[in-house]
Amino acid sequence: MRDLLPKDFSKSMFVKDKVRESFRLYGYEEIATPIIESHDLLATRAGEEIRHRLYSFKDLGGRRIALRPEVTASVSRIVATKLRSEVKPLRLGYIANCFRYDNPQMGRYREFWQAGFELFGSTKLEADAEIIMANITLMKNLGFSNILIKLGDVRILRSVLEAEGMSEEGQNVVMGLVDKRRVKRVITFLKSKKTSNAGIKTINKLLSVKGTDIKKVFNRGKKILIHNDKALEALKDLETIINLTQVGGVDNDFLVDLGFARGLEYYTGMIYEIFVPDLGIALGGGGRYDKLVKLLGGEPIPAVGCAPGIDRIVLAMEKKQLFPEPLSKTDKILVIPVNDEISAKALEIAADLRRNGICAQNDIIKRGVRSALSYASKKDYTYTIIVGTRELVKECVILRDMKRNIQKEIALKDLIIEIRTR
Repeated sequence: MRDLLPKDFSKSMFVKDKVRESFRLYGYEEIATPIIESHDLLATRAGEEIRHRLYSFKDLGGRRIALRPEVTASVSRIVATKLRSEVKPLRLGYIANCFRYDNPQMGRYREFWQAGFELFGSTKLEADAEIIMANITLMKNLGFSNILIKLGDVRILRSVLEAEGMSEEGQNVVMGLVDKRRVKRVITFLKSKKTSNAGIKTINKLLSVKGTDIKKVFNRGKKILIHNDKALEALKDLETIINLTQVGGVDNDFLVDLGFARGLEYYTGMIYEIFVPDLGIALGGGGRYDKLVKLLGGEPIPAVGCAPGIDRIVLAMEKKQLFPEPLSKTDKILVIPVNDEISAKALEIAADLRRNGICAQNDIIKRGVRSALSYASKKDYTYTIIVGTRELVKECVILRDMKRNIQKEIALKDLIIEIRTR
């Protein structure tokens, strides 16, 4: 886990502000959920890998709880209970820290921040397209131009496995192995479950069918899946989703992967991830999960969502040098009294500045004017106000521009106007 020092925190906040701008543009209302939830709720359809990496423990009441490893389950709980009577569709957004006991590596921490766009109440493919478009809009507003969208549908592999008579539990094992690209272990597992040679051959072919030549990928997929209507329907839906996003202004490349899986078991349809060149980790992703709300005790409400990764986006922006410089500029003023006798007046001046919306701080160490000016220069203060005995007799102070190293005597009654004008 990490401490975020001021510069790192500013970068994180910059991305979060852009996320909130995307919430506003697409009409998503922001909510917050608890950091801890019932272990059972978080483990439902989370995927074996995530269940294994939960920070789980018992509280003083003997209840088994866990730190949230992601937020979709918590939002679905809210929709299943507190928002069950709300008119649909519901568009909910969040920004939250999550926890998984992962092996730390580039872009992966045990505490990490993610945003989320969750859309409840529509089975239509326009909802899937909207989720992808919202994520792309965020990425473009952050300055990314060369974006690759990896797209698939869990129904493709699951339909083949289902046709082989494999249980849902067995399907989940296969999808978990596929997510980690452990192809040999997939084949070994399929053989252990008495999967037919034709079924193994189909799965093996699908795991290699991917590319940015969308038409070619779909044509190959249709030939492989010619006898599987559910899988063919999934292919058709993916084509439609791509077309809808392009109509909505998405001009980025799609990489369609027919052997694509993600680590969460609750996905029921389209899934996707977003990549940028030269960074081998996804910056966000999501998909359709039509059964989760019902599993958590609610009505059968269809849903689709995505989760941009704040930490990974920050890392990518650093590598691509996309942060503005300076990142955030706040004019700030240091008020320096020349001696102890006028410290109270310096406090009064700083307080008056703050009442007028101006960032002002007092020199509370009383280090002397020269040392205080040196400190102000090192800490990037825009101005200093030197409060001197002779100047106060004339009801004036000295306003010093720290960038240009020039100063001017200003009447106290004109100080606010002078600073605002500058």
